[in-house]
Amino acid sequence: MGSFVLCWKAIDERFLAEVIVLSTLSVPSEPTPKAVYTPPPQPRNRLGPRWKNILMAWIGLPWQRRLARAALYVPYIRKWESKFDDFSDAELKSYSLRLRGRARGGEALDKLIPEAFGLVCVAAKRHLGLRPFDVQLAAGVVMHQGGLAELATGEGKTLCATLPAFLNALEGKGVHVTTVNDYLARRDAEMMRPIYNALGLTVGVIQMNMSDQERHPIYRCDVTYGTASEFGFDFLRDRLKAAGSKGQDVPFWDPWLRTGAPPAKEDAFVQRPHHFAIVDEADNIFIDEARTPLIISSPTRPATEEEQIVFRWADQVVRRMKPDEHFFFDVEKQKLVLNAAGMQLVRYSNPPSGPHGKAMDKLEEAVEQALHAHYRFRRDQHYMIDKGKVIIIDEFTGRRMPDRHWREGLHQAVEAKEGVQINQPAEHAAQITYQSYFRLYKKLAGMTGTALQNRWEIRRVYKIWVVCVPTNRPVIREQWPDRVFPTEDAKFDAVVEEVMRLKKQGRSVLIGTRSVAKSEKLSELLTAAGITHQVLNARQHEQEAKIVAEAGQIGRVTIATNMAGRGTDIKPAPEVLAAGGLHVLGTERHEALRIDRQLAGRAGRQGDPGSAQFFLSLEDELLEGLGPKKQEKWKEFGRRGGQRNWDRYLYLFRRAQRRVERRHYKNRVDLLVHEKQRQEILKDLGADPYVD
Repeated sequence: MGSFVLCWKAIDERFLAEVIVLSTLSVPSEPTPKAVYTPPPQPRNRLGPRWKNILMAWIGLPWQRRLARAALYVPYIRKWESKFDDFSDAELKSYSLRLRGRARGGEALDKLIPEAFGLVCVAAKRHLGLRPFDVQLAAGVVMHQGGLAELATGEGKTLCATLPAFLNALEGKGVHVTTVNDYLARRDAEMMRPIYNALGLTVGVIQMNMSDQERHPIYRCDVTYGTASEFGFDFLRDRLKAAGSKGQDVPFWDPWLRTGAPPAKEDAFVQRPHHFAIVDEADNIFIDEARTPLIISSPTRPATEEEQIVFRWADQVVRRMKPDEHFFFDVEKQKLVLNAAGMQLVRYSNPPSGPHGKAMDKLEEAVEQALHAHYRFRRDQHYMIDKGKVIIIDEFTGRRMPDRHWREGLHQAVEAKEGVQINQPAEHAAQITYQSYFRLYKKLAGMTGTALQNRWEIRRVYKIWVVCVPTNRPVIREQWPDRVFPTEDAKFDAVVEEVMRLKKQGRSVLIGTRSVAKSEKLSELLTAAGITHQVLNARQHEQEAKIVAEAGQIGRVTIATNMAGRGTDIKPAPEVLAAGGLHVLGTERHEALRIDRQLAGRAGRQGDPGSAQFFLSLEDELLEGLGPKKQEKWKEFGRRGGQRNWDRYLYLFRRAQRRVERRHYKNRVDLLVHEKQRQEILKDLGADPYVD
């Protein structure tokens, strides 16, 4: 009986196995469905209820009042938008021209906000397929009323700028929209041109290396796009023309005495009077660039051997000097001063003589500039060598600036340090700071993703309020805690491991570095680990927009210096969003918290999922803010290693960052005060305050 049961059991198991095999063969397995990200429903009333906005418009803080008043305009704008939806294109342009007549007739622009913004909404829908969100309309009202709107990354600042630009262009006095580089200026102008043309306005874009004959008609357009530096330099060129034409005025009847009369004196200037400006990426212009004056100088030329002798000699002297023995370096103030031993070394180091020799005080200044070149400026971080020339790198954006030079012999000192051809220092003809230039406008507005930390400085200098506009969808980006490592090598090894882990999950990764050298070092480590990636720094600047735009594809790894790619959105692929979105991995904290926020803001745009994290080490450059002795102490402590909770030293980086931010703020205030005093002295002398 027992053997019968065992036999039946064996037959039963064999039968079941055959059934299972047959069923497996006969029914094809269905492919695993791909994970698809479904965005949450669009939230309603992101600007708050009407009763609250009415209340805040009266009793709120200055920035709260401005946002509340802007929010109250939105229902009226939507009402006019629905009315204009029934208009034909010809009727839209005709109504726009009637608005222009009312604006030039003296009607207050604030009364025209609902109609003008409604027209822009309809034109954007028809010609671009875009409908401004309520928060964009509110931001447009804030900018029209002279405010700086803080809009998060990906919220559509380019479209938002068309709202106040169109309204203020109706007066016929010209509107300037400034961006950070020529590419963005050209892209924004071409992208938004259909809106302006549909409403009867003309658009122009200023680019580098344009002649005055090309610039003149562009500035006569209703809306002119360009970089802040180009607008500033054109202003200085006009001042030089005015200074050069003094005493050459012709009588008013001269044009009637001969044919082919020359243009009026005011038409010789390329710019019109400064009416209204909208500054895109305003924190970069108002804060980061505020320490760099715009200077027009004579063209540079290669220096002869005799003209180079002082710079070469100063470089050789500095190579023999030692810190604290021959000079003092104050890291807090970024000042280098020769002491008695240093001055003695300079005096007895066979200083150059002859026609190109200099007095002893000038020789000491040349040595101090050489000290700055050796101890403050680093290759592939502050500058790079390209085709035998020193090219400055913008430390805030990571971009090349081939048209800029350091002043007072510093550029020549860096050239001598690197052993390249030294150029003769240029003579200055005119200068102005961004702070002074933008205060020339009757009305100033701006937009950026990060300006909240500098709200009071912007208010003090430019007399405008920073208004934080809510995002169209709630931000769900995850900010992971910072991690601290003892050495830079340990940090980079951890970065490679983290990238491999995230890549396996199907996510895309954007890695931020502070210098070209660090980005290339990290690129070598990723290559050794077999990770395909893209590098975006000052050497690969030609493909900037393309590399950044593709950084959201599945499994894509991109290394970018600082905020290279600013102004170009990273749109993650649907599979990446389903896996958790773009991950931003910062390899260092920057000198300003704003820059860190900008980098982290590349992930999680428009309510998408995403995450950001920073990896730090005790060898990071930021710790210079604690002083050279403390920095060296913590470096040595990290190199000793050991099993410690290194994250407990995170407070060092926050302290150093605050100190560096205070130092930069002090430098900007000093420059503002110095420029104001300089202009007052020149005005008292009857001279042009902008022409040297």
